[in-house]
Amino acid sequence: MTFNQCALTRYPLYPENFFPITGTFVEYENDVVGRVKISLSVYEELLNGEFENYLIAGICKERTLKGEDPILITSDFIRGGYKLLNPPTEFEEKCNHFLKYMYLDGGKENREFEFYSTKHFALAYADPEELHRIIDQLVQDRSIEVRKIHNLSQRRYLYQGVKVSNSGKELAKKELPKMPMFGLVSQEITTGDTEVDKKINHARKLFFDEPQTMDGMRSACETLSYVLEPLRGDLSSVFTSGDVSDFFKLVNTFDIRHNKESTKDLKHPEQLEWVFYTLLNSINTYTKLKNKGI
Repeated sequence: MTFNQCALTRYPLYPENFFPITGTFVEYENDVVGRVKISLSVYEELLNGEFENYLIAGICKERTLKGEDPILITSDFIRGGYKLLNPPTEFEEKCNHFLKYMYLDGGKENREFEFYSTKHFALAYADPEELHRIIDQLVQDRSIEVRKIHNLSQRRYLYQGVKVSNSGKELAKKELPKMPMFGLVSQEITTGDTEVDKKINHARKLFFDEPQTMDGMRSACETLSYVLEPLRGDLSSVFTSGDVSDFFKLVNTFDIRHNKESTKDLKHPEQLEWVFYTLLNSINTYTKLKNKGI
């Protein structure tokens, strides 16, 4: 099998783009889609078939920008598994996502951007033509300003002097997950065990690092659940046995630690916010009461 094209975009690939093949997958990276990891058995199928290539390209690009490991693209993944990562699929969702990307990547500091429709489309989970429409929509909505648009031929566009407007900044901020219970998040939680404290701080960083992702938020919740697990018996000294039982039932019911048919899929950031704050507040309350000798 010859690997000379990106299976997601059909753009040419060169030897320097590839990582050594050490398993049953091919892995490569370029500026357009970031780092891509595809099962060998799926590479040609994805290259020649009709799948949601641009949504998958968006997933790969966003994970690369966030420094996350590439997800292995398998047959199940291209046939619907990607939906579990909750990518933006509707046009309005893509507009909001692209605006939020610009805001977080420097737009809030009034940074200017330059975009090529044939190079930066994955940032919006779109194809090149849809990215053109997304930028046009954001201009119409007065969310962004574009100093100059060049039609480079064959529906290829260069956008220069792109800036997030004041109204766009306000809209982007509204789209970001809210941070309730700020005092809980900002205060220091000291358990007396430095390794446990490191895990709590790691979880908080995972959860609030911008731009937020469902994977990062879920990992943060999982980390906190592992902090609490050894304390299950001790928690009964500050909470009722029934509350403790219900608490761990909550953690296990949702897809935080157990991926079973009976678990409930968390598809929205607000759901993970609720779980995260419940876990963090339980740790905080237990620690404070324990330090008081209760």
